[in-house]
Amino acid sequence: MNPNILISRSERELEARYANDFIAHIDGKGIQTLRQFYEEIAELLEIPNFGFTLEALNDSLNDLQWLEDERIVLYFTNTNELISKERDPAKMGSLLSILDATAEDWKWVDDEEEIEQKEIVIVFEDSERIRKLLDKESIEYAFLSELK
Repeated sequence: MNPNILISRSERELEARYANDFIAHIDGKGIQTLRQFYEEIAELLEIPNFGFTLEALNDSLNDLQWLEDERIVLYFTNTNELISKERDPAKMGSLLSILDATAEDWKWVDDEEEIEQKEIVIVFEDSERIRKLLDKESIEYAFLSELK
């Protein structure tokens, strides 16, 4: 089974694989704090009544029933700058863990549950920083180009 986190070396590579899916592009240049991330994700995913906390993010990403798309791709670019000015650097690790866990949770939703099945794909533009952060959190990842 593929890891929940993917690393992309080019936007073309991403678009070729997920051309028919909803891609939420999150540009790290303008998202240097967790608050800016919350604002961007709430807008991109049209999250209703978002609470601007890691817990609210987790709850929202584990619901997504307001979105029609079955597969939602969160594509992070400029990952060297993404949440790079957050006062508490541990929060980036918490965010990565939530993204990884949420993508995993969606794999295990069964037909008997009363929610529409979704798939969340987490893709980061390649950078040494993002690979180090994922390694630090012991989060597995794969390069998009190496998937079958």
